[in-house]
Amino acid sequence: MINVSARSVQVAPPTPASSSFLYGLVCLSLLMGLSIGYSRVITTLYAVKLDASGWMLAAVAVSQSVGMLVLATSAGRWVDIYGVRVVFVLGSAWGMAICLLTPLVPTFPALLLFTAAASLAMPPRFVSINTIFMSRLHELGRQRAGWFRAAHVIGMTFLGAVLATALFPRQGPVFAFWGAAVIFASNIVVFLLGIGRKGQPEARRGQAGGRTSLPQLFKSMPARRVAGWEFLIQSLNAYFAFYIVIIVVRYLHLPERTAGFAVAAQGLAFVFTLVTAGSLVVRHPRASRGLGGLVVVGALIGLATSHAATEVCAFASVLGCGLGLLQIINLTAFAALGETIGFSQAASINALAGPSGGVFGGLLGGLLEHWVAPQALFLAFLPLFMLLALTRQDKPATAGGGAEESR
Repeated sequence: MINVSARSVQVAPPTPASSSFLYGLVCLSLLMGLSIGYSRVITTLYAVKLDASGWMLAAVAVSQSVGMLVLATSAGRWVDIYGVRVVFVLGSAWGMAICLLTPLVPTFPALLLFTAAASLAMPPRFVSINTIFMSRLHELGRQRAGWFRAAHVIGMTFLGAVLATALFPRQGPVFAFWGAAVIFASNIVVFLLGIGRKGQPEARRGQAGGRTSLPQLFKSMPARRVAGWEFLIQSLNAYFAFYIVIIVVRYLHLPERTAGFAVAAQGLAFVFTLVTAGSLVVRHPRASRGLGGLVVVGALIGLATSHAATEVCAFASVLGCGLGLLQIINLTAFAALGETIGFSQAASINALAGPSGGVFGGLLGGLLEHWVAPQALFLAFLPLFMLLALTRQDKPATAGGGAEESR
């Protein structure tokens, strides 16, 4: 992990201007999460309505992540050239247009094509908003790093799913997808009114000058490390969210509601930790990282050996706390990396590593279920999180250097 410089250890009180900007950023993150979560759920429901089989649903799930894998690098370059405002607005407008078109051609091939096209809207939005977030984090306070991600998770995981499952069955695909277009439009309005005028960061380039390609960036140990841990965190998050349902119902023979409680418990614990643990991470980065890694290790062992509903839900909550703590640390690490290589490039790495980890975690159980039971596969994550807990802290990699955190 990239260390937090001595400058960031101080927890400065927010100014009225920075507080207003932070609330606008959190509100936009919530809406972005809502647009992604809502769109994904109604797309899945629409595929089911079109009588999609198992492999078809898998194809839809993969197509929803194609954009992040294809345009993560390009989106960062566009931010450097055109600025975050243009890139965010055009990305959101593209997503809005695709949502308006999708229900007009009610066939599965068209749905697959439109889903892949809609996924191209995500990298410009994600990279531009993360560029703003990373460039202003030193002003907003690194102890508040988790607020941004917490709002996104709430919108995507909770609000998006609730709204989609309430509207689609009652109103049908046309109303549901046009509702998604309205949400994308609201993203543009909130961005322009809330943060667009103040959000353009200064151009920050790498030490060699100019923009560096991602393959070259990954030759740097700090970039590889922060990307690797983001990949791992999102892999485990995605693996749990999908396969805990299969584990609970098919392998433990527990009621379906237990799976729902476990997913909710993990999600709530994750969000709660993102919101409340920032000051702990800023003041004690080394101890927080070790604690987060050990908490996740304990949760993995518990989830791999649980048999009762109470055990599953309890260890799911523990997992959410541990991953939330590690997520805050990695968000501050990405911001520190951005001070050296440029915030848009750090956001591109984040956009590539996180979704790639999510896709890997979603596929892992399905690929190995014939050989390894999904519950036992939790143990496969153990060595990596133990390494995270035991690895020594690096010296700062920020542009200005800074003393190594001694706590």
